[in-house]
Amino acid sequence: MDMRYVWYLYDLTKNLHAENSRLRSIQLKRLKAVVKHAYENVPFYHMKFHKAGIKPDDLRSIEDLSRFPETSKTEILSNSLENITVRNVDISKCVKRTTSGSTGLPLTVLASKNQIDFEEAVWDRTMLENGLRLRDKMAVISDPRSFPKGKSWFQQLGIMRREYISIFDDAKNQLSHLRKYQPEVLKGYPSSLAILADAEKRNMNGMKPRLIFTTAELLDNASRKLINSVCKTELIDHYACYEFGLLAWECQEHLGYHINMDSVVMEFVKNGETTTFGERGQIVCTGLASYAMPLIRYNLGDVGIPIQEHCACGVSLPLMKMLEGRIDNFLTTADGRIVSPTVFFPFPFENFEGIRQFRVVQESRDRLVIQLSQNESFDNRVLEKATGRIRRLLGEEVHVEFQILDKIEREPTGKLGKVISHVPASIV
Repeated sequence: MDMRYVWYLYDLTKNLHAENSRLRSIQLKRLKAVVKHAYENVPFYHMKFHKAGIKPDDLRSIEDLSRFPETSKTEILSNSLENITVRNVDISKCVKRTTSGSTGLPLTVLASKNQIDFEEAVWDRTMLENGLRLRDKMAVISDPRSFPKGKSWFQQLGIMRREYISIFDDAKNQLSHLRKYQPEVLKGYPSSLAILADAEKRNMNGMKPRLIFTTAELLDNASRKLINSVCKTELIDHYACYEFGLLAWECQEHLGYHINMDSVVMEFVKNGETTTFGERGQIVCTGLASYAMPLIRYNLGDVGIPIQEHCACGVSLPLMKMLEGRIDNFLTTADGRIVSPTVFFPFPFENFEGIRQFRVVQESRDRLVIQLSQNESFDNRVLEKATGRIRRLLGEEVHVEFQILDKIEREPTGKLGKVISHVPASIV
């Protein structure tokens, strides 16, 4: 980070309370620039736009973007690096980020130093708006591959201090590290913080951070309640991805997630058409700072709902409802109904403390596997009750199998996928 980051942070912060007309003007100006840049300098997009019979000059409004073709992860993966990156880009000076590959298709994305500084400023703008102080000590529990290699000049002066802890460390070691560091702010994956909160519930001699930020996974209500109750604070959740950085975030009103429209154009698409407010759609994004490897109308595979409400916090960025998860994680019943993964957790195990963690895996329309990690108060009779509840939801014909495990394994990035479906869902 350098003075460029400081300028980005200052400039971005001004947008939080700007008039909608100003925000749309900023977004359109940045969108036109990145689309023109991609057309002129990225062979993949030049050919893609040409084939669709469309040019950058056809983009006169944000709404015109829907006329441009979508981009899928499969398309990007099927092209060479030279074809999807900007001509003559110095790859050695770019940061390589690899997505988790939750769909089975990990993707490497290149980002310039400018883009990294911009994305860091977007993150810090959000946290400062939600109560972060410049001299707060923050502990970050995440994938160690994303840890920075050194400290910035202002971190060495005690500003924006960070301590990084591996998501793969044992919870006992993580707690020991946190007690020594005593952070005012804690940031991490919901599943990891829920495990720590569960451990702290039985041992209240630990630290008590003033702020809790979660990210990287779908936050379920059970984890939110557990973390809030143990840490005595209201956590703030973030929606982010490797491709675009921070996309949307909660404020202390918890009405929804504010979309960073000055760093990304987020569309909600159903059957190729933009959805209306309150209607579920697949999330399609265009990064406004991605100049080394532009991604235009890139389908993330996530599902969300745009809402029209204005937040009482005063931030004028538009809102979306709680993210509903990846389309790959929606369940399909035998009679063709679609069930959101947000139904689960704590369902079907409400008010039962014998289960530490569980994961739902749909093998077929009529077969569900639930992996369980139990503790000393586990009672097998709860499985029969859970089976009945699941059949009432998904259909009496569904076969429910339980697998008792010592530990539910995380993905290579440290994420803990809680709902996995091997049955393609067609919801949009």
